[in-house]
Amino acid sequence: MSLARAIAWNTSVQVIGKVISTIMGIALIALLTRQLGQVGFGMYSTANAFLQIFALLLDLGLNVTLISLLGEHAGDDAYEKRCLSALFTLRITLAAIILGICAPLVALAFPYPWELKLAIFALTASFIFPSLNQVVTGAQQRALKLGMTAVAENVGRVIALAGVLSAPLFGWGLVPIMWIISLAGFANFFVNYLTTKKYAALTWNWDPTFWKMALKRSWPIGVSIAFGLAYFKADTLILSLVRSQAEVGLYGAAYRVLEVLITVPFMYAGILLPLLSQAYANKDENKFRKLISGSLDAMLLLAIPMIVGTWLLGPQLMSVIAGPSFIASGEVLRILIIAVGAIFVNTVFSHIVVALNIQKKMLPVYAVVGIGTVLLYLLLIPSFGMTAAAWLTVASECLVGLGSYIVSRKHITFHPRATLASIGASAAMAAILLILGEIHVVLRILIGAGIYIPCLYLFGGISKELLNEFKKGPR
Repeated sequence: MSLARAIAWNTSVQVIGKVISTIMGIALIALLTRQLGQVGFGMYSTANAFLQIFALLLDLGLNVTLISLLGEHAGDDAYEKRCLSALFTLRITLAAIILGICAPLVALAFPYPWELKLAIFALTASFIFPSLNQVVTGAQQRALKLGMTAVAENVGRVIALAGVLSAPLFGWGLVPIMWIISLAGFANFFVNYLTTKKYAALTWNWDPTFWKMALKRSWPIGVSIAFGLAYFKADTLILSLVRSQAEVGLYGAAYRVLEVLITVPFMYAGILLPLLSQAYANKDENKFRKLISGSLDAMLLLAIPMIVGTWLLGPQLMSVIAGPSFIASGEVLRILIIAVGAIFVNTVFSHIVVALNIQKKMLPVYAVVGIGTVLLYLLLIPSFGMTAAAWLTVASECLVGLGSYIVSRKHITFHPRATLASIGASAAMAAILLILGEIHVVLRILIGAGIYIPCLYLFGGISKELLNEFKKGPR
């Protein structure tokens, strides 16, 4: 299988799985918002944001470092076995300490009602198992065997949906629903683990020497993540402390849509990083540059119409997803979708930085943006609420993207070609949707996609070479 075909095929498998998972994820949001209401969904959003802080701290940059190390030592089976088993063991140990012990204890100190604290306790497992899953999916990404990743994710979604659908029959409220979501997280991990251990060393390996080497390499990424927490999740936590849980619920509903959407670029980047690392280790600059340019094209082709479409359809979309009582979330989504677009593009730049092993050069960017954003959150959110939180999220993502672009551009040149084609196709899509006027939002989305894709091809945004590679499938 050619490299382009391998990437295209594995990405297509993931995209198909992600489309199904996204549909179920949106259905889950719809059920949760309707069953919990603004206040209950606000508590869920607060619990989710609280635990995500600890989950991101737990990462320590190890997941990205794992993929990079496997790419650099491609073909060395002994090294791969040691790397996977050692980091799997380290992740289990850290998850037990940081999420299993520290997070619940810290939650007790927060001025939240007991129902919210119990929700945090119940939801903790839904972060422990995905943190372990990151090592498993790292092995799958390295082997370009991503079919089971999509299957496992959808198994978890089915369990979550079935449980939440059953909740009203048993009179279950917020806390039991959080246990259901934790069970779904375990199912996702368990399916992935059972299928991946057949070809990857996911065993216990207490290896402090390897941990020291990996942490020495990953700590700049970990520090960057710590600063990134400031602008990624501090907004919801501060909102939960100074505004009502109902407002947190409105903001959280739009933010959940953001979180569903940004899994796409990280999924793609997980495939891309080991290939970039391998190309850099082999000093194949032409291949490295080609991978970057093609990846930026892919992200722009997705991000631009997504931003345009959401600005046109945001309130109607949130009304359909979360219910009429969450229509105000649509205005927040219109703002946050700009941050989503920035994340799509920034994901490529940030993985270039990791592949080139120049993470330390990004630390000043993350430090300035993180600290500055938190200060502005504290200053503006008490007065302007979720609107300030949304715009500050956009600003922080754009600034980090600009910083990673400048840092990576100093070391490698790249030339995406699809930007103008995507803008032109998105403009044609917007014009037709405006002419059509008020019809059902789902129909407008389908019509928009039906206009955008052929226009993109006509404007040269999709090459015949890429289509031919995709049609051939894997070999």
